[in-house]
Amino acid sequence: MDYDTIFFWVMIVIWVIMPTFIVYEELKERRALREHLQAEEAS
Repeated sequence: MDYDTIFFWVMIVIWVIMPTFIVYEELKERRALREHLQAEEAS
C-alpha cells in the first residue's frame, strides 16, 4: 500500500473521531454543570 493512501485514511479517521470526541466531552461537561447547579439549589 502507498504511504499517501495510508495517510489519507488516517486523516479521514481523525477528522471523524475528533469532532465526536469533542461533542461527547462537551455534553459530559454540561451534564456535570447541570447536576452541580441542581445540587446547589437543593442545599
